[in-house]
Amino acid sequence: MSMNKLEEQETGQLYAKSINYNEIIIGNSRFCDDIWDLTPLMESTNIHPCRKKIKFLNIESEDMKFTAKQYTYYKLGQISPRTVLEKIRTCLSTFIKFAKLKKFNSFAQVDKVVFYEYVDWLQNSYRIQTGKNNGMQLSRSTGYKKSQCIEEIIKVGQIKGWNVCHFNFTQMNSWEQWKPDEGKRDRKYKPIPENVFNRILDCAINKEKNIITKAAIIIQSQTGLRISEVLSIKENCIQSTDNNSYYLEVQISKTVKGEPENHKVFVNELVVNAVRELEESTKELRRNSGLRELFIFKRYGIVVVNPEKFTNDHLSRFIKRWNIIDDEGKLYGLRSHQFRATLVRELIKKQIPLAYIMKHFNHVSIEMTAHYLTLSQKEIKEMYADMILRPQSKLGGIKANELKTSLQKEFKGKTVKEVNEIIEKLSNSMNFNPLPTGVCLYDFRRGNCTDGDGCFIYNCPNYITEVRFYPVLKMELELIEKEMDKLKSLGRERDWQRVYIKWECLKPLVDELEEQYHERK
Repeated sequence: MSMNKLEEQETGQLYAKSINYNEIIIGNSRFCDDIWDLTPLMESTNIHPCRKKIKFLNIESEDMKFTAKQYTYYKLGQISPRTVLEKIRTCLSTFIKFAKLKKFNSFAQVDKVVFYEYVDWLQNSYRIQTGKNNGMQLSRSTGYKKSQCIEEIIKVGQIKGWNVCHFNFTQMNSWEQWKPDEGKRDRKYKPIPENVFNRILDCAINKEKNIITKAAIIIQSQTGLRISEVLSIKENCIQSTDNNSYYLEVQISKTVKGEPENHKVFVNELVVNAVRELEESTKELRRNSGLRELFIFKRYGIVVVNPEKFTNDHLSRFIKRWNIIDDEGKLYGLRSHQFRATLVRELIKKQIPLAYIMKHFNHVSIEMTAHYLTLSQKEIKEMYADMILRPQSKLGGIKANELKTSLQKEFKGKTVKEVNEIIEKLSNSMNFNPLPTGVCLYDFRRGNCTDGDGCFIYNCPNYITEVRFYPVLKMELELIEKEMDKLKSLGRERDWQRVYIKWECLKPLVDELEEQYHERK
């Protein structure tokens, strides 16, 4: 251990000894109590009183119990009481079972060997249970949380001066023990096969009696929203526009600003009917609880459905109940996030511009949208090539006419089959990059683009777009014009000039596409 760490630990020991723990009040309890009542810290009336208490009665060793209390008190200063309670109940309690089995009575005995032994004990349990597919299964994420809890107790305890081992834990990393194998690191959720998806939707609409399961599946399948976002929707979330189009108001957590914000998603009648049925079904529960959320049920009080438990509590039972099987005849292992990947795939296949998809999902970047594209890079390039390189394509951009002239020469006198072969050959040879409103033809094999982070694509000769992107570009032009008006009214001339330069590049592009857009109509 380094001198800095040693000094820090010695300071922590002095600090720990100076605290009079008997005088510390936690909620309705004292530190020395074996049951901490956190009711004053958890004001929600929808949580059963017994779920507001942390119990240390199962820890027989007083030394280990005292360290567990120190850790719990430390975590209460960091995260919500409800999360702390769950962490102690599920993570720490597992280690206490292991300690009893190995006859440990202090965290001071938990050195490197013991820690790895605990991880092995969890992983062996994981292999046996998942292998036999019975009993209570332990996922990698849960195993990691259980290991990380003990790792944190030791590391924090060494600094705070708790009675933990002095072995240097700085090199210990629970994630290294639980991360997927090299060949299993792709965390992308695969889209649901079309035949399975149709069966899921049919059972949800026409057979499912559990309104929570039914509504969640319908909403996710039609909107691609995350399950946490779906379960957060509130009463009166369905609104309509002046032309009677319906949209769903939902709070999105992962945004450009980094903060939750309200988002509007246009929805079809399936979603509207599902939400209205759910509203009617939970009306009495909302009246009794004061909650506005629609996905609520009664268990230890009236609570909102937990998104982390939705797959196990609802989807797995739904699949089993209606015997939805895959091509191998096995029950399909449906995960809620697959609905999101499935919708993105279908939108891309319909050649919906990425800009629209980004707007629908409120994605921060094109890379975030691309994360859900389980289509291969070759397939994406083929779709964009088909969009840009077709004889009937209506292009825009500085080199659009030059590209059209070259393509017309290539296609002249060719059959449909020969044209398709040319497009396929070009898509394989070109190294273009899909953009939200077109493609960049710059070949990065020549080195990095000289514009770097200062790229403004609309005045770049490498940028080519197609007429179907016109509505998106038109909207962007209107937003720029509104910004210019605002800056002018505020007298911010320099800022106005910067925005005007963008407008000057985008305006002729939009005009060029507008003419072709109306020709197509």
